[in-house]
Amino acid sequence: MNEWYRGDVSAEYAMGLLDLLEQQDIGSDLALADTGIGPSQLEGDLRLTTQQDAALIENAVRLSGNQGLGFELGLRTALTWHGILGLGLMSCRSLRDALRLWTGYLDLRTTSFCIYLHENDGLAELNIQDLTPGAPQRRVALERLATMTARLAGQLTQQELPEVEMWFKDEQPSHALAYLDRLPKPRFSTGLCQVRMPSDYLDLALPTAHTLVLSQVKQQCERERVALGQNNSLIARIKGLLPLDDGTYLGMEDVAQTLCMSSRTLKRRLRHLGFNFRQLVDEARKQEVLRDVLNTSMTIDEIASRRGYSDAANLTRAFRRWTGESPSQYRAKLPYKLERGIAQVA
Repeated sequence: MNEWYRGDVSAEYAMGLLDLLEQQDIGSDLALADTGIGPSQLEGDLRLTTQQDAALIENAVRLSGNQGLGFELGLRTALTWHGILGLGLMSCRSLRDALRLWTGYLDLRTTSFCIYLHENDGLAELNIQDLTPGAPQRRVALERLATMTARLAGQLTQQELPEVEMWFKDEQPSHALAYLDRLPKPRFSTGLCQVRMPSDYLDLALPTAHTLVLSQVKQQCERERVALGQNNSLIARIKGLLPLDDGTYLGMEDVAQTLCMSSRTLKRRLRHLGFNFRQLVDEARKQEVLRDVLNTSMTIDEIASRRGYSDAANLTRAFRRWTGESPSQYRAKLPYKLERGIAQVA
């Protein structure tokens, strides 16, 4: 079993869910039944295991009859739900600094997902990876995280940011229909899982910036990370380092050197987490290829060359393995594409 499966989730998110259920006259005793969650875990910002979080979500969906609870919770999330990290987000100078803080210390809120920020072609992409895909109720957990992450931009800048989008790999679920007019613009069947926005948004100043508070928050976050024995977001850090501007990817030796460790140590730590370096490079290449295919200004030959494939045929074979379709079929079926990095409705 992947070590990440035993990762923790902040109990503050569970408290938010219980408050929502209370508003629907669903008591916490029913919601917590058979979850293994004790009262002490819901006090003092203690933590739940991934399994306990999933059991609570499963009860909540059953009792409320709402399959869209992930979206609902994400929409209701206040910055205070993120604990000390929420204070740090508000204290950052710019949205870029805040999103880097969010991705850098996400493991203090949940260790079952990682997010890495990548800027390219005028777009900022917050790529979300589920580190425990075999756990139950992952769709709800993913929709909760994606929605709360997408809303951070508007919450922190205190202004409307209409070009923030959420991209999901799979087809649109029926429960999403009730939320389409409330969510940051969602896109489905993209093959990607990310929150995206124009890079210009990242330069927006935050009206609540406070340098001293931010410094204190970072120190506290580091102390919490040590106390919890967290992995300091190793997967997210590696994924953020991998892509280079020329379309190639950083090698293991260079990544290890950047992380101030030997390649042997890096291999060992990845193996402990259930990953290997080749997996991470392949996943990064897949993300970039899927994104490039949506860019209608690029031919398949150009994408193959840019991403290190010997020819378009090799890229197509890899693409069929990922999606079951050729790049041309995938590009043709989507109702929106990318022109120079901007989403266009076909």
